[in-house]
Order: sequence, then C-alpha cells, then structure tokens
Amino acid sequence: MIHGIGTDLLAIERIRSLYKNNPEDAFFRLTFTEQERALIQSRPAPLYSYATRFAGKEAVFKALRIDSDAIRLNEIEILENVTGAPTVNLLGNARLTADRLSISNIHISLSYDTEYACAYAISEI
Repeated sequence: MIHGIGTDLLAIERIRSLYKNNPEDAFFRLTFTEQERALIQSRPAPLYSYATRFAGKEAVFKALRIDSDAIRLNEIEILENVTGAPTVNLLGNARLTADRLSISNIHISLSYDTEYACAYAISEI
C-alpha cells in the first residue's frame, strides 16, 4: 500500500554554482554519503548526478511524510542497482523513522534536462 508520494524539481544552476566554485564544498560532504560521492565522481558529468540525486533526496523526504527536522539529507542515500536504476537506502534516523512507520520500500525515478533535474518517489508500507 502507498504511504506517500513526493516529487521535486530543481534548477541545475543552483548546484552548478556550488560545484563550479568548489566541488569539495561542505554542502556536498554534508548532503551526500561517501558512496554517493564516489559514484557521482565516476560519471563523465558529475554535476547532473549531483542535481538529480539532490532532487531525489527531496522527493524521498516528501514521500516519507515526516517532520522536516526528523532526518538529514545524508541519511537518504541514492545509489543504483546492477542495471543502473536508482535505489534508495535509508540510514540512521531515516531508517528508524521508516521502520517505525512500517515503510517497506521506496521507489524512485530521476531525470534531468539541460536546466532542470526532477525526481519522483513513492514510499510503500
């Protein structure tokens, strides 16, 4: 059964300005896990992976339907399965909160164009 849905649309320029000035900016270290950063940095155009995953984290947060102070964005990890499809791992308080709400799965879709990144997430119980 669906618990919640979430979507996010992000102007890639918001991430581009941070990335262009300093790809090691604290924003990236505080928002993305080490595994996410390693995956993203292995891409030919990391900027777009950062943007889509940031939108994805926002969409997942909305799909969880929880208080904005309950979790941090780096507790939502978006990696990929063997076919390259994005997958969501919840860590720390995000995992505890999802368990408390009986959330069993989160589906996510990520996409981008030259100016915008978008994401859609569904949480299931």
